[in-house]
Amino acid sequence: MVRRLFVSAFSSVVAVTASALYSASAAKAQNAPASPRPRMSPPEPEPIVVDQATADRARDLLDAVARGTFDRSELIPQLDAFVGPKAFPFGATLLSELGPPQSMYPFEKRIMADQTWTFFRVRYPKETLTWVVGVDPRNQITLLDLRRGPNNHIFDVAWRDIQY
Repeated sequence: MVRRLFVSAFSSVVAVTASALYSASAAKAQNAPASPRPRMSPPEPEPIVVDQATADRARDLLDAVARGTFDRSELIPQLDAFVGPKAFPFGATLLSELGPPQSMYPFEKRIMADQTWTFFRVRYPKETLTWVVGVDPRNQITLLDLRRGPNNHIFDVAWRDIQY
């Protein structure tokens, strides 16, 4: 009987102590300033070599969209007809908020049957984004895309010929 009383009393004391310690640590955690969670990010891609004309044109296109001076005649006719008149002024507003790019380098090139996409890493003062430029065999633009990730597009003008 003494043993049963001791075991019962001991477990009650342990439970009360644990509850008090937990309450104290929970209160301390609530009053502590919230620490920012580290963002998971994939490793930086390695630069690739592309011809200087491709790199210069990509930078000029990004600058033209940011300034609101993009020349729509560079788009393939299907894309020009598809994109509304407010797309590029809206893009200029979005890109101008990022500030001027600090650096830009190519890291991937995808060659498809009817177009080529070149991916560039663009560093802005507060974040790093990806600029994708797609061109057809006549060097007309089929895609302009500034994104944070594959499914997080900031500015996206694209033509995809989907035939069933």
